[in-house]
Amino acid sequence: MSNPRELLSAVYAAAGARDWDKVESLLHPDFVLYEAECLPFGGEWRGKDALQRCAAAMYGTWAEAKVDIHDITGGDTHAVTVLTLTMHPKDGSAPFSQTVNEMGAFEDGLLKELRIHYFDAAEVAARA
Repeated sequence: MSNPRELLSAVYAAAGARDWDKVESLLHPDFVLYEAECLPFGGEWRGKDALQRCAAAMYGTWAEAKVDIHDITGGDTHAVTVLTLTMHPKDGSAPFSQTVNEMGAFEDGLLKELRIHYFDAAEVAARA
């Protein structure tokens, strides 16, 4: 793995397998993940275990949530993942989907920052 696209793909593969030790090996010591403040799991998540803690909070918000990764593209220092997140509210109301773009910034061959951009974060917050 030598470029941001491959590195971000490896992070998603390890996270999908719940291999948190592998995830942490791909994260910069100063890693920070940003979620929209309006979300129940919003804010800054810092540290090598931040992705695991944020994932637990996000998945715990829903009766069920499913991530479908469509594409990962990148350059020399950044990569962007395009995905669909389908969420099933705990109140039993109809599931809904959002297009999400996740921008990863890399330093020294490690993921240093991940910024999550929802198509409509207000809808996600309202349906949580």
